[in-house]
Amino acid sequence: MDFNENIRYAAVADSNGQIMWNSQRTGLKNIVPPEETKQTIGRALRGWKENATVKNYLGSGLYSISSYEKIKRISVPLDGGKMLFCTVSNEPLGKSSDGKKGYGHIAEMGKILSIVDFIKSQ
Repeated sequence: MDFNENIRYAAVADSNGQIMWNSQRTGLKNIVPPEETKQTIGRALRGWKENATVKNYLGSGLYSISSYEKIKRISVPLDGGKMLFCTVSNEPLGKSSDGKKGYGHIAEMGKILSIVDFIKSQ
């Protein structure tokens, strides 16, 4: 949470969807109720398990991002069927060339993946 002020919430879940660790940025109000977040984590884990069928063709999955107007949800598979789940702010960058809100906010996946590499090296 300290390395990126845009991260709102982070959790590590086991292969059954049980949250092993989590942290929420101090002072932020939940956008999504905690029970729905738990269900989302379970759905993301099931998705990673289902998508493993294409691993022989595409290689291992690195991360998945779902972008909404208010937040981005990021899931990163970890060893042993565990998963890192983060939500980050998705504030518009401003107006795009067509006059609409620009939601191209970068999730800084390089920083997040460097944390994953650190976790895997321990």
